[in-house]
Amino acid sequence: MHTLTQSSSRAAVSARQGRKAVALGSLPKPAVAARVPVASPVSARGASGVTSRQSVISHAGKVEKISGEQLEVAIASRDTTLIVDFFATWCGPCLLLARELEQVAEEMDGRVKVVKIDVDENPDLSNMLRIQGLPTIVIIPKDAGKPALRTEGFLPAAQIMEIVGQIEAGQTPGQPQQPQP
Repeated sequence: MHTLTQSSSRAAVSARQGRKAVALGSLPKPAVAARVPVASPVSARGASGVTSRQSVISHAGKVEKISGEQLEVAIASRDTTLIVDFFATWCGPCLLLARELEQVAEEMDGRVKVVKIDVDENPDLSNMLRIQGLPTIVIIPKDAGKPALRTEGFLPAAQIMEIVGQIEAGQTPGQPQQPQP
C-alpha cells in the first residue's frame, strides 16, 4: 500500500491506472445535505407531522427533562421509584431509549417517575457520578434504604419494567431467584 503525499504523485498513480488526473479546484463542490427531522411517536408533532431529535429527547409526554439541582430535589422528595436517564442529544441509542422510557412511564404510571438529564448541559454532575457510557440509567428505589441500580446502554421497556418489579418485590435484579419453599 502506498501513501501519497503530493498531488503530483496522485497524478502519476492515476495515469498508470488509466485515469485522468484532475486538479482539486476543478472538482464540483459536494451538495450539502439538509438536516431531516426525526419522526417520533413519542413526542408532540408539528404541523408537518415530523418532530426534531431535540423534541424526542426533551419534550416527551410523561418523561421530564430536569437539571442536576432538580435531581437532588426529586431524589429527596420521591414517593415512587425514580428512573434517571443520563443522555445526550447526539447519542443514537439515547433516542431509542427515550421511546422505551416513555412506554415505561405510561405503563407504570403512579409506580415510577422517569426523568432525563442531558450530560452536555450538566457536565459537573456527569463527572461527579462518573457517567462515561451513554445512555446510563440509574434506578433509585422508593425505599431510601435500598441501593440504587445503575446500567449503561440500551434496555427495552419490558426489561426495565422487570427490573423495577424485582426492586419493588425486594429482590436484587440480576441475582438468581431463590426457590420458594
